[in-house]
Amino acid sequence: MPFKQIHLNKKKDLVQLIRDTASMIEEGVEILGGPLGTEEFPLIDLVMKDRNGRPLLILADVRPDENALLNADAQSDWFVKNLSVLRQLFPSLDLNKPVPPRAALIYPEFPMLMKRSLRAAPLLSPLLYQYRCFEVLDQRFLYLERFQTDPKKQGSSGDYIEGLHPFRKGFAGEEVE
Repeated sequence: MPFKQIHLNKKKDLVQLIRDTASMIEEGVEILGGPLGTEEFPLIDLVMKDRNGRPLLILADVRPDENALLNADAQSDWFVKNLSVLRQLFPSLDLNKPVPPRAALIYPEFPMLMKRSLRAAPLLSPLLYQYRCFEVLDQRFLYLERFQTDPKKQGSSGDYIEGLHPFRKGFAGEEVE
């Protein structure tokens, strides 16, 4: 059975694959609609409801974007500023809490500087998923790998990982963690 990784060229193909595999993002999510927004602000590709009834906004693209965090922030702001309209569009969403909606970014990769920034402030970060698309027998599948911003979930830098040596040589020739 031929199994190959493919590169997606169209954002609409990625969004359709996300629709088909929404449960991979978070258990119990329900897709409510999308895209939403205006030309001024990045569009919200999908609006989902999590298992607690809160909004989960999806921003996705087939190319890496250094401005993805800023775009997610703009989407959240737009969402909060338009709550009266959104209450009519999505009556099943819990939009009465003062907490801004959560966001999930789905991209083929994230810049290292973005990853470092999110590790420094994990409570402020959206969900980050790096995707890969595979094709088997002319059917496409999406693989999502979540980038963990919480160092407790990743293990400390001193943890030994099988197959990796936990030390490297420093400038003075001494071993450092």
